[in-house]
Amino acid sequence: MKLKNMNLKALFLESLQTKQVRYGGYAALLTLSLVLGLMLLNLIIQQFSPQVDLTRNKLFSLSEQTTKVLEGIKSPVTIYALWEPGKESRQVKEVLEKYVAKNKNIRLEILDPDKNPGLIAKYDKTRKGIEKGSLIIEGEKGFKVIPQVDLYEINWMNFQNPEITGFSVEKRVTGTLLYVTSGTTPVVYDLTGHKEKALFDLQMKPVIERENFTYKQLNLLQSEVPEDAGLLVINSPKQDLTPAERDRILSYLQKGGRLLVMADFQSGDPKNLKEILASYGVDFDFGVVVEMNKSYNTGNPFHVIPEPSLHDIVRPLKENSVPVVLQFAQGVKTLDLKRRTLEIEPLLTSSADSFLRVDLQNNSPSFSATDKKGPITLGVAIKEPLENQQGKETRIVVLGTGTLLEPLSLFGQIQGNFDLFMNSLTWLQDRPESISVRSKSLITLPMRLSGLQVIIFGLLFTAIIPLGLFAAGLVVWLKRRHL
Repeated sequence: MKLKNMNLKALFLESLQTKQVRYGGYAALLTLSLVLGLMLLNLIIQQFSPQVDLTRNKLFSLSEQTTKVLEGIKSPVTIYALWEPGKESRQVKEVLEKYVAKNKNIRLEILDPDKNPGLIAKYDKTRKGIEKGSLIIEGEKGFKVIPQVDLYEINWMNFQNPEITGFSVEKRVTGTLLYVTSGTTPVVYDLTGHKEKALFDLQMKPVIERENFTYKQLNLLQSEVPEDAGLLVINSPKQDLTPAERDRILSYLQKGGRLLVMADFQSGDPKNLKEILASYGVDFDFGVVVEMNKSYNTGNPFHVIPEPSLHDIVRPLKENSVPVVLQFAQGVKTLDLKRRTLEIEPLLTSSADSFLRVDLQNNSPSFSATDKKGPITLGVAIKEPLENQQGKETRIVVLGTGTLLEPLSLFGQIQGNFDLFMNSLTWLQDRPESISVRSKSLITLPMRLSGLQVIIFGLLFTAIIPLGLFAAGLVVWLKRRHL
């Protein structure tokens, strides 16, 4: 009996030395270690409760500019969210709670609209009611209502089925915080009288006013540029200015005025407008930009996706990979003869594979002798300090497009185009805190890949990765077969 027990013990010890048992033990030990590690990691996460925003456009994170704005708020601000119990917007609430967490002077209060009609009526200036889901932000300089619909960017091209294209909570709230703590609203004057595309007709008035500007139209044949003008916009004129209008705009700029000019080839050769630009060192490069590099167009060579520079106006677009699309754009060139005090910086450029078609009667799909080789500058920003006036300067933005704010076929409204326009306004007004806080886009243009990139990614996903997985599986199978 004792001998039998010894034999069994020897057999058991011998069995532990087999490859099958060794490999099985290693696998069990590895599995146990992995489970214990995950349990420990879970306990650590529960203790610290970190939140990581993994969304492509950081939908639930506050930008650096918003953080700077919050650091400057020293007086009490209350954010009222008009939500019925159980119908709170989780996404909006998460963003608002980040404001509260970053500044102790900001308080979030959720109000049931049905139970607090008296308090809400205090903020209803139009007496038309404030819809549920809206936000009311109140500070020492006043208050402002943000309707629920303004918390999102919406494409209304199909009125029966509107599409949400962007998340605008941070943009709206940060802009409103600036207003309720400062109380100032610059006036944007939209020039009329030259068959321009009025910003009002492009539905931009509410957009501009949501950004804490006041919108007005201006006919310079009837008056000078008003004293309260924050900036002047000239959008796609089809007729030239008169000499009197030219002189009035030049006089305004010489006093530190601010100007945004947007025009393409359809504006022709506006002599007086070009004289204004020439006074500040730039001119239009007449023609239409043709973008042959598929990485820099939408599939249509006349719809250019330009490369943004590192200027304050377009840097946020570059950093967040927000595309701008310019249709049938012309160039903007810097003149050789200009004042040394002028500071001219490019904003957008086409690729080296593009060209400027100068002869619009030329229907050739490729580069011709009369064309101008790229890259072509499509927009510039200009600054010039005023002589003997410390801190005062003239600012101008010139864009070689007259359709920036119009829908693009197949894609609708381009969020990057709106951001470029609003960033231009805020830069002209020297409001850097507003430039980087833009809507978080929810739409995606087609992936921009060159021919070489298409080949590389094609090989990677159709050959290299599958073959690698097959080889790894074959190695594992062969090892296990010989256990």
